[in-house]
Amino acid sequence: MKQLLIFILCLSFTTVATLATTKTLPKGVIKADVYVNNFSIETLGANPSGDRETWTEVSLKDGKMSDIYLLNKIAESIETLNLDTKLANSWEKQITHLDLAYGLTDKITLFANLSYEKAVLDYTLAYFEQSDRINGFIDDIYNRVPDKATADNMNDIFVGVKVNVGPVSIAYKGTDSKLMVGHDSLEKKQADGVQELETSRGYSQHHFYLFKDIKLLDHSLEFTTGFIALGTLTQDFLDIKSCEIRPGSIFLAKANLPVSLSSLPLSLSDSPFSFIKDLSLNSSYTVLHHRKDYIKGGNSAFSNTNPDTTAGYSDWTAMPKSSGFVHMANLELVYQPAIFFRAFVRGNFILANDTTGQFYNFPGRIQPGNMILFGVTLFAKNPFVSGAAANNDEY
Repeated sequence: MKQLLIFILCLSFTTVATLATTKTLPKGVIKADVYVNNFSIETLGANPSGDRETWTEVSLKDGKMSDIYLLNKIAESIETLNLDTKLANSWEKQITHLDLAYGLTDKITLFANLSYEKAVLDYTLAYFEQSDRINGFIDDIYNRVPDKATADNMNDIFVGVKVNVGPVSIAYKGTDSKLMVGHDSLEKKQADGVQELETSRGYSQHHFYLFKDIKLLDHSLEFTTGFIALGTLTQDFLDIKSCEIRPGSIFLAKANLPVSLSSLPLSLSDSPFSFIKDLSLNSSYTVLHHRKDYIKGGNSAFSNTNPDTTAGYSDWTAMPKSSGFVHMANLELVYQPAIFFRAFVRGNFILANDTTGQFYNFPGRIQPGNMILFGVTLFAKNPFVSGAAANNDEY
């Protein structure tokens, strides 16, 4: 199970609130979004044969030792292992986000995305005991699992800029070098009975977005297209030691329809439900296309079906079934009673995902369940800067 459960989920392309439309902040306006994302990892891609070709979808709670190729090979030498042993009870994550933005001019907004992750992967007692048995046979090359693997650290920090150039806006955000403050596969704690979950993807990211708003009746339909370039990472774990990976780039397309409930033909001014006039609803649909991952080096299952072999790929080799499409829906309810304050609840729902063999994270072998986020947005004005007049809609 360790082989499947080492990669961090990061849906950065669904939580870019600053990047929602063509609009930029007025000059001197400061914006802060604080929100918490609680979710569980529910589905995994399993490859019991080790061929990297034949993938099956397994729920986290139903996953067994027999779903892991390395454990199947170990069982050939340890006849007392029970490969029907279930692996995990749950994998819970809580990520607290702080998104900051500042209107440098009326056309240029600077922003930063920070987040802190806590996670607990609760292994079953039966798997803990089976792992201890494996450790007794091959102690020098195997670290037994703890009863729980945990994460408690920052994720990587993103910084970016958004520029309005008339009918469209463009934006860039990225993380690299010293901004990558999360713990990746080479930095996390790993030892006998100790397993830290990763809070960094371990590679640089460069996101490029284009925004265009189109009038639709009395509403504005907001379109986003994007391209995400990912750097190289290294994995060093169990039978994927000294593995270099070039994750495939990601293409993104998103359509969002914001609707202010005050614009609906309802008479609310004198009713006890007058607060509805301060509500708005955002509904969006996102499609991601992930290109193939490539791998170099590594050992055992990545070169053949014999985990005793340590030779890996000498050249970059495409990972089978690491390319595909993901479809997601997003629904957000926003309450803004004053220009300086906004509260929201947001749900992200994965509709389809056919990228079963991607090596390192979602979209791919590790898939979360539906996610619900709660948060608030605060606005302030720099008293030393004057810009264009602003109203709620411009924020």
